[in-house]
Amino acid sequence: MDNLTARIIELSTGVYVIPGNTNVGVIINENDSLPEVYLVDSGSTEIDGEYVLDVLKAFFEQRGQSFTLKAVLTTHGHADHCGAHNFLKEQTGCELWASKHEQGAMESPIIQGTVLWGGFPPHEMRTLFFMPSPTYVDNFISANDVIELSGGRKISFMKLEGHSYETICIIVTSKNDHKLIFPGDNIFPRNEIINHWVPLILNPVEYMDSLDKLCELKNVDWCIPSHGDFLRRNINEAAELNKIAIISTRTCILDSLKTKKRLSLEDIVKYVADKNDMQLSFSQYSLFQSTIKSYISVMHDAREIKMEVKDNRLYFYAAESK
Repeated sequence: MDNLTARIIELSTGVYVIPGNTNVGVIINENDSLPEVYLVDSGSTEIDGEYVLDVLKAFFEQRGQSFTLKAVLTTHGHADHCGAHNFLKEQTGCELWASKHEQGAMESPIIQGTVLWGGFPPHEMRTLFFMPSPTYVDNFISANDVIELSGGRKISFMKLEGHSYETICIIVTSKNDHKLIFPGDNIFPRNEIINHWVPLILNPVEYMDSLDKLCELKNVDWCIPSHGDFLRRNINEAAELNKIAIISTRTCILDSLKTKKRLSLEDIVKYVADKNDMQLSFSQYSLFQSTIKSYISVMHDAREIKMEVKDNRLYFYAAESK
């Protein structure tokens, strides 16, 4: 394969990344027979799975080796992270691992579209982008699990909340206690968060807490967000920018409620989108309005926002205004 070094990038001993729309991690366990490979996520579609396998085959052919794909470790069950799982399992017999709380959405993908839409989703949201084929989990990952690797290395796991039901951060620790982490979509690098200032979030308060958990990890040489640039010893900077984006969105929602006494969800969504210079497509709108609902919910729980049904319409208003 031409330009193989650009298709699979080594970051530490036995740990690589295949860059793409979804960055796919490659963790190699050397042993006496065939090297074992653990992947982190798989991409959106079968095409991504084909690409990942082609890269792996070319990589090991260059080393004069074959390999075994042991398992795909799933950060979370969104379509762009597990859309190629079934293809990889069919082609290699690998196992599919994920956290228990991601199982339902992976095995019954209609759940994902239903959550985003708030009811049975229209056909535009019953596509592979929102709903991959059902993926059946072979092994549940818990925060207590450890996989021992060659060279004194190990894989461990940390639960992250806020973006999905239960994201699992995959942590590869070297013999000298240096770490490389795959946190899924629980942190976005500068280029991604600036371009997507209001990313999909299930719970912004929990997301902020997860950013703190990532920053508390010691000796992190590399952080590999699922989208965009890799972070080289600068998690704190990216985490702060992610926090600013969350605080900015919260403030924007409160500002919208200062424009009138009461606003509907549609009014708030339009205000925040306009203030952020967004021109939303249907799919973008679906993700965006779901995220704004999540903000409203936690702000309502914190008694910053109140709601009422009047004349058969649901309205929101700032707590101090009434």
